[in-house]
Amino acid sequence: MRGILLKSYLRTAVIGLGVLLMVNPVQVAAVDSHTSYIGSNIDDYYANLPAAKVEWSTTMDVPALENVPTDYLMSNKGVVAVGAGKAFILQKGQLLAINVQTGKVAWKYGSKLKMPLLYQDGVTYVTSEAGTIYAVNAATGKNKWSSSANSKGSTQLVIDKDQLFAANGDIEAYSLKDGKLQWRDDFGEQLFEPFMVEGDLVLAQNSVSGAYTYNILHAFDRTTGKELWNSGNHSLPIAADSSTLISQREATLVDLLPLTTLDHLDVKKGKLVKSVEYNPNNIDPNNPAPNEEYMTSGGRAWIIGDRIYIGGQKGVFGYPVNVDPATVTRDNYSFASIGAKLSYAAGPYDGRILFSNEQSIYGVKISNKSVFQYSGISNPIARFDLLGHGMYVAQTDGKLIAIDLISAKPIVQLKTSDRVFGPTLLESGMIIVQSKGKLTAFKEPQALKMK
Repeated sequence: MRGILLKSYLRTAVIGLGVLLMVNPVQVAAVDSHTSYIGSNIDDYYANLPAAKVEWSTTMDVPALENVPTDYLMSNKGVVAVGAGKAFILQKGQLLAINVQTGKVAWKYGSKLKMPLLYQDGVTYVTSEAGTIYAVNAATGKNKWSSSANSKGSTQLVIDKDQLFAANGDIEAYSLKDGKLQWRDDFGEQLFEPFMVEGDLVLAQNSVSGAYTYNILHAFDRTTGKELWNSGNHSLPIAADSSTLISQREATLVDLLPLTTLDHLDVKKGKLVKSVEYNPNNIDPNNPAPNEEYMTSGGRAWIIGDRIYIGGQKGVFGYPVNVDPATVTRDNYSFASIGAKLSYAAGPYDGRILFSNEQSIYGVKISNKSVFQYSGISNPIARFDLLGHGMYVAQTDGKLIAIDLISAKPIVQLKTSDRVFGPTLLESGMIIVQSKGKLTAFKEPQALKMK
């Protein structure tokens, strides 16, 4: 009898609930309120990764150039020069030499100084706000010479043989011995940075705008600064010898260049000697696919050693230098097997070519073309630099991870409060980390040292 009454009660309760739902359905309870999202809300997998022991740190001036964002300068140039066991920085407008082992200041020099900095062969070069270039003995901090002319607003210093070149829209050449101005280029318009010195030529670019914009490669005599020749739609050379320059031809709106095209230019007159086309994707140049990246110059080319490398949609292609590409089988260092959308990042270096999507890094081994992922990256990548056997990955959360290039294993981490990083440097067994307004040093991990 009790069981019958219980069943009758439950039946009545269910009917009552149904009536209630019909009257006021919004009062039903839900397991999920649909007002929250749970993502990677777990502890960092590498939270227990050993921390790099900071040997020393110091403040430094934030880079500044007119009309150029500070973060761009920091990311692309940095503000530190290293050499002879020292790091050279600017602090409150002074040039400081810091012992990289101890962090102690060896000497200070000057006032109202600014980037760029350059170290070479025992001398540090720095510019002033007024544009004077100073050569400072790196061991003693004593002035070696001051330039005879001003190069105000210089953005790049280059040393080649017995000359120092400075760029500030113009290019100027100084004697490396005494700082005397030798020439200022005779070109009437501003030239781009970077520029380069190759043999008897100083090479730089500018652009021309009309119905469309295109770049022009200019060649100046390194002795006089006179323009010898110019060539439209060419980038800075990727290789050179005593008679020719190899420059990649650039695409324009009227010449889309579906194939990577390397032009050999005569160094004296800039005339085309020969042109070599590379077609690693085996496309029909007369009917290329409409949405492919090779609609703009095929893919960027560079030369390392005796190999030509070309970046493509699915990886990097390799060819031997000075061989007709139609007669050889090209190497394909492809990441297509992982199905990720990546871009070329660095290499070949230490037997690997590296690719990234700013969230992760993958490597392709040159020896067997196998693909693997580097672990230890937990935030978007600000930049990474290859030093010794190490890859030093700076993340946007301020953490820098040192990863073994060979094993792909994270080794140590450095936690900072920074977000923008310049190039990580290696000097006398010390890793030098430059971020906006700060320099930090720790010992290079033993496992990552190049034997």
